[in-house]
Amino acid sequence: MIPKKNKKKFCIIAKVGPDHFVKYRSNDLTNFFNFLIKKYGSVYYANVFSNKGPDENKMIFTYGKHKGLQPAYR
Repeated sequence: MIPKKNKKKFCIIAKVGPDHFVKYRSNDLTNFFNFLIKKYGSVYYANVFSNKGPDENKMIFTYGKHKGLQPAYR
């Protein structure tokens, strides 16, 4: 029997360059954004989607380089 992989809590799609987007999965947003800024230098914006719970596959947070992490507009 093959064990089931644990899903990460969040899927993040971020714009890190004028025409460059990246997609990552993470459980911890604070450490993730520290990693992203350290690796790419600047993050224009990012959208955070939930992979678990009642909001599965919905955008729950948005990140902007001037405003930081905020709840998504609903």
